[in-house]
Amino acid sequence: MSGIFGIVDPRSRLNSALHAQTMAARLKHTPWVVAEWDSDPQNNIVIGRTGIGVFNRDVQPIWNLTRTHALVMAGEIYSIAGKAPQANLSHEQQLLALYEQNGLDFARQLDGAFVCAILDKSKNQLVLANDRFAFYPLYYSAQGGSFVFAPEVKSILCHSGFHRRLDLTALAQYMRFQSLLGTRTFFEDIYQLPPATLLICDIATAACHQHTYWSFSDIGYQPKISFEEAVIETGRLLRQAVRRLSGDSYRPGVYLSGGLDSRVLLGMTERRPIHSFTYGARNCRDVYYAERVARTVGSQHHWFDLSNGHWVLEHVDFHLKLTEGFHSWIHSHGISTLAEARQFIDVNLSGWDGGTVMGHEDSVEPLQTQAVDNTALVTHMFSLFNQKFTWPGITEAEEYSLYHPRIRAQMQGLAFESFCVELKPYLDLRSDIRAELFYVRNHCGRLTQNMITFYRSHFEVRFPFFDRALFEFLYSLPTQLRGARRLYRAVLRREVPALANIPYDKDEFLPTSNKWLRETHAILVKAKRRLGQIFPTVFGTKQTLYADYENYLRHELRPWAEAILYDKRTEARELFAPNFARTLMARHCSGLEQWTIGKIAPLMTYEMMLRQVYDA
Repeated sequence: MSGIFGIVDPRSRLNSALHAQTMAARLKHTPWVVAEWDSDPQNNIVIGRTGIGVFNRDVQPIWNLTRTHALVMAGEIYSIAGKAPQANLSHEQQLLALYEQNGLDFARQLDGAFVCAILDKSKNQLVLANDRFAFYPLYYSAQGGSFVFAPEVKSILCHSGFHRRLDLTALAQYMRFQSLLGTRTFFEDIYQLPPATLLICDIATAACHQHTYWSFSDIGYQPKISFEEAVIETGRLLRQAVRRLSGDSYRPGVYLSGGLDSRVLLGMTERRPIHSFTYGARNCRDVYYAERVARTVGSQHHWFDLSNGHWVLEHVDFHLKLTEGFHSWIHSHGISTLAEARQFIDVNLSGWDGGTVMGHEDSVEPLQTQAVDNTALVTHMFSLFNQKFTWPGITEAEEYSLYHPRIRAQMQGLAFESFCVELKPYLDLRSDIRAELFYVRNHCGRLTQNMITFYRSHFEVRFPFFDRALFEFLYSLPTQLRGARRLYRAVLRREVPALANIPYDKDEFLPTSNKWLRETHAILVKAKRRLGQIFPTVFGTKQTLYADYENYLRHELRPWAEAILYDKRTEARELFAPNFARTLMARHCSGLEQWTIGKIAPLMTYEMMLRQVYDA
C-alpha cells in the first residue's frame, strides 16, 4: 500500500536509520512495493514512503535547492488554488513549492487524495498533512520524547521503546459496531490522523500539535435551489469528476455490482477499452445485473465466483496484514480478485459509498433529520451503528456475557459513552445532515474504507463521488432533494438513461425517475415473486447475497473459527468469557437465528489481530 512513514527521535532512543529499515520491511506486503527514505543523523530524523509503482514514480524524498526542505508523499493532487497542476512538474515538486511559498496555509489550497510529510529545517519542524477525507490512512504516536508515524500500526509498534497497551474502549466499540470511531486504534497512545489535518512536530523536542484546515461546517447551504437545477448541477459535477479521474494515462477499471454507484461511474467513463469486475455466487443479483450493465456499456467484464468460503481461508492472512483487524474478515470480499485485476488496471474508479453522498433512505429518516433533541438522536444513532449499518452486533445483555469476569465491570457502558463523545461535535452542524456526516466519517471512514486499503495493495483507487466540489454541493442541498434516491434516480436517467432501465439489485425495481415506468415494473416484479413461491422451478429468484458468509461459517469455515475461539491462547488473555464464545457458535450453527455472524466475526478478527500485531 502507498503511504508515508518516519521518525523524530531527538533523544536518540533508537538508531533511526536502522529502525526505518524495520518499518519499511513490515510495510512490504507484495514484491512490487517500493520503499525509500532519507535520514538526518544529526537530528535523528527519518522520512520515507512506500508505493506500488502507479502514482509517485519519482525518487523520494525530494529536496529543495538549498536542502532546507524535504518532502515525501503518497497520492495525487487534482488542483492547486483551483487550477490544474502544471504538466511539466511532478505533484511532489509542486506541493513542496506551495509549502515554501505559503507555509502551513498550503494544505487549504490543495484538492486531491494525498498524505505528505514535509521536513522544514528552517523552522525546526516536521509537518504532516492529509486530504479532506483521509483517503490514505496514517497512524502516529508520540511517546517518551519520540514521534513515529506510518500507514500501518505494526510499523509503529516495532519501536521497542513504545508500550503496547490495549485500548479497552476500542475493544468495546469493535464488539458493538465492528469498527472503531474517531481516531482510535486498538492501542493506547496510537491514533489515526483525522481528515483535513495538519500535524506539526517540533524536531528538537518531538512535541506535537495539530489543527484542521477544513471541516463539514465549511459547507454552505442552498435552500432555494430547485430540484431540476440540483439534477443538472449534480450530473455536471459528477461527469466532470469521472472525466478527470479516468481520462489520463492510467488504465481505469470499475468494480461493478448490481447497485447504482458503480454503474453510474462505468456509464459515465468515456475511456475505451475499460475493464469491469464482479464477484459473487453465480445466482446472485449482483452478478446477474452487473453483467447486464457491462453488456450495455460495452466493458470487458470479468466475473469471480464465490460459491463457497474456501477463498476466505486462502486470503485471510493477507487481508489481516493489510487491515490490521480494523476490517473484519466478513468484509474481505474482493480480495480474491486483486491479482487478476492488476493485470488490466492501474486505478480502480471506485463507487465507494456513492449512495450515501448522493442520498438514500436514511438521508430523510425523521429520527435522524428531525430528532426531538440531542438525546433522541444519540440513542437512535447508537442503535443504528450497533444493529443496522452492518451485520447486527452484540446487544447490551450479550455485552455483559461476552467479557471475562476480570474486565466485565470495566467494559460496561464504554461503547455508548465513547459513542456520545464522538457524536457530540456533530450536534452543532445543520440538523438535517449532521447524523449522515457522522456516518460518513465514522462508518464509511473507519469501516468500509478499509476495503480501499486492501485494494491499494495491487492498484490505486480514485473516488469520483468524493470529489470536493460534488460533495460540498450535495451536502449544501436541502435533504429532501437528496433523500430516498430521488436525486440519484433523476441524475441516472438524465446522464446514462440506458442504465436506468436495468433493475437495482436491492429491490429489483427500475432505478428511474419515471414514476409510471417504475411503478408498473414494480408490480410485475412483485407478481413474479409471488409466482416464484408457487412455482419455484419456473420463476426462480436470485439470491441477494453475493457471499454467503453465514453458511460459510456453519460449514467449511467452522473448524477454522472454532480453532481460534476455543484456543488456549484466546482463553489465556482473559478478555472474553470462553463459554459465551461457545454459546455464540452453537446459536449460529443451529440456524435458528439470522445475522449471528456479526457477533462472532469481530471476536475472531480481534484475536487474529492480537496474534499478528500485538504478540509479534
